[in-house]
This record gives sequence, C-alpha cells and structure tokens, in this order.
Amino acid sequence: MQPPETRPSLIVKLKDRRNEPAWTEFACAYEPFLMQLVRRQGTPERHAPDVTQQLLLTIARSVEGWTDDGQAASFRRWLGRVARNVVIKFMTRERRQVAGQGGTDFLEQLERIPDVATDEAQLRQYEHELIVWAAEQVRGDFHETSWKAFWATQVEGRGVAEVASELGVSAGSIYMSRSRIFARIRAKIDNLQ
Repeated sequence: MQPPETRPSLIVKLKDRRNEPAWTEFACAYEPFLMQLVRRQGTPERHAPDVTQQLLLTIARSVEGWTDDGQAASFRRWLGRVARNVVIKFMTRERRQVAGQGGTDFLEQLERIPDVATDEAQLRQYEHELIVWAAEQVRGDFHETSWKAFWATQVEGRGVAEVASELGVSAGSIYMSRSRIFARIRAKIDNLQ
C-alpha cells in the first residue's frame, strides 16, 4: 500500500487536539497505512485494529513534538518510529500474559514460563531505577528546600510535620512541592517511554 501524501498543513492542524475535522481527515487518510505499519512490525492479525487505535492515540498525544527534519518523508519516518514503539509496548504486555490453552502441550508451556516472582522483582527494580533517574533529571528545576522536603517525606519516609518544622515551611507547601515534583517525574518518564 502506498502511504498517503503528507500535507504539512494537515500536520500543523493536528497539533490542536480539538480540531476534529483535521483528525477525521488524518484518520481516514492514514489509518490503512498505519494498520499496515502495525502488521509489518509483527502484530498478530487479531490485534492489529486495537494496536492501530492505540497508535492513533499515541500520535494524538505526541504529534505536537514532531518537527520536520528537512529530509524527504520526515513525517512518515516519525510515524514508523512511533508505530514501532507502540508495537513493542503491546508485544511486551502480550508476552507477560499467558493465554488459556488446553491439550497435551499445556504442561510443557507452563514449564517454559519464567519465574513470575523474578520477573516482578526485575520489573520493580527497573521501575525504581527509572524513577531515581527521572528524579535526578528534574532535581535542578526545583528549589533546594522543596527538593529536601520531597526527598525526606517520600524517599526517607519521614513525617510531613517533622520535615516542615525542620525546614521552616508549612505542611501545605510540602504537599504542593511533592505534587509538582511527582508530576515532573511522571512527565519525564512518559517522555522517555
């Protein structure tokens, strides 16, 4: 299937998520192409429509970050990267789920499943390292007092009243600082993923 012609004027309109006519036009023109991208990435046929829908949602959330690199097919290459990432996330989730099956091969399949406790521990370790990395990335964006309050209450597990008294700030300001820092950490992680 030939990819649709990329019209810069349409892409500019897509950066406004509320522009329904632009999104309708984009979906009508690009959905078959995106479905093909998803299938080429190895998505099982029965999941291709759902993964394509997830891809459209991901495009809607991230299109404002796309910039033309001046090379031919810049937007289509970007779509390809986004599609690859969406499919990888889908396949990773799919791999973690074991489909119910019967028959004589069932026991052999069960024996090949990795130890879930080990996988969960590794996943928790990965998530912890990701949060620590993101926290270090955003630390410089906040006042030292805000950061100390966040670290003492969230990482060290100390009480808000105790930390507020120690730092000479109100408990409310600690709650607000923690909320802002958490939001920034989440955004940093979302951008990475």
